Amino acid sequence: MTIKVLVVAAVTVVMTLFVASAAIVGSSVIAQNSSSIAHFKADLSGKSAVPPNLSTEATGKAIFTLTDGGKIILYSVNATKINHVDNVVLVTWPPAAHRASVIAHFRLGSQHGATGPINGLLVQGNITSSDLVGPLKGKQISDLVRDMLNGNIQLWVSTTNLLMIAGKVIPAT
Repeated sequence: MTIKVLVVAAVTVVMTLFVASAAIVGSSVIAQNSSSIAHFKADLSGKSAVPPNLSTEATGKAIFTLTDGGKIILYSVNATKINHVDNVVLVTWPPAAHRASVIAHFRLGSQHGATGPINGLLVQGNITSSDLVGPLKGKQISDLVRDMLNGNIQLWVSTTNLLMIAGKVIPAT
């Protein structure tokens, strides 16, 4: 009987150590993956616009880089074959929502007027928590990054003649 008790005790200790080790390793991997995703992108086209515009030749690409320990996102938006751009905004459109909500303004036509023809850099800058508006007002950059990772963030570029190109913000690979 004493041997059985010792065997059961030994197996219990081994299993407890195994489970504890797996939990520590798993938590470490999750934390490492979350912190290693520091770059995001959005490929912009009329196909992704609301409503879709399949006839436009306009395209673009946006790059987002998480910096300063996750407190700032640097961004750069390039576009080609587009004219009269007035607004460049980040929007959130969660699956259950009926419409999109603006969460960050990169360029507002009401402040800057419409652009001329664009074939290159459209806008660049940075986002901090104080730049967040709408449903993310008062939140942190980590909340925006979470929404980017969940596929709920889009970049919209609109013009005064109602042309739009857009794209979902996703992790860059």
